[in-house]
Amino acid sequence: MILIRLGMKIFIASFNRASDGALSKLKQKMIDKGYYTDNYNEADYILACGDRKETFDFVLERYRENKKIIHLWAGDISQGTHDEVYRHSITLMSCVQLCTNSQSKEVVKKLCKAVNKRYFIFIIGNIMLDNLEVDESIKIEKPYDLILYNPPTLYNIEKIKEELDYINSIKNKNYIWIEANGDKESELVNKYTNSKNLDRKIFLGLLKNCDRYITNSSSQYYEAPFFLKKEQIISIGERNIDRNSRYSDMTLKNASDNVIKVLEILENATI
Repeated sequence: MILIRLGMKIFIASFNRASDGALSKLKQKMIDKGYYTDNYNEADYILACGDRKETFDFVLERYRENKKIIHLWAGDISQGTHDEVYRHSITLMSCVQLCTNSQSKEVVKKLCKAVNKRYFIFIIGNIMLDNLEVDESIKIEKPYDLILYNPPTLYNIEKIKEELDYINSIKNKNYIWIEANGDKESELVNKYTNSKNLDRKIFLGLLKNCDRYITNSSSQYYEAPFFLKKEQIISIGERNIDRNSRYSDMTLKNASDNVIKVLEILENATI
């Protein structure tokens, strides 16, 4: 008996805990449309999310296998980490680029033209803003600071220590400090943390109700402006300081739906 698999299949390659929760709506929409597979070997496309080293390593192996790559968050700019190299390298291995905004699109166009690469670019908005479901079950009686600091991988240890000392000098006595993301020197940060990684809904609940948010995470530009006033967001250092996909730049809503529209185009296209 010959088994015939109908329809396009896509594997989501995400190795970023912050992204996983935001991607939940897109993943469900892909399941509903019959696009999703949890087996990358049977996938027609790999949807590579972001810029983590783990994502780059995975995509590089799939690229060597001649898998077609779609890059989500292509062309974003940030500072202070090795992610810039990983992100743009993934772009060069991808045949389809999904950008948050026109600035990111221009970055991708320049990058692809520089190496004479054929490219297909779509502006889809920001997936991080698609899922802002809040869980306020954790109640904190006194005003508190919420702290999330991830070590900039391009910093030396002394500079990281300086920023940690600064955070400790300004934080309220009552605070929730979430563990770092696992990048190099995370152990320096985790000496001060008092909370493990949180489910996205719980994190957003704590963000919504905190007195101040002290961070160098990109969430200061994405989720935080939905819940906090500008003066409540305390930005630390240079990591993500030039992030160009800030909430203020987002003009497209329903990014997950926009991704599905792109997938529908790909299903009937030859790339």
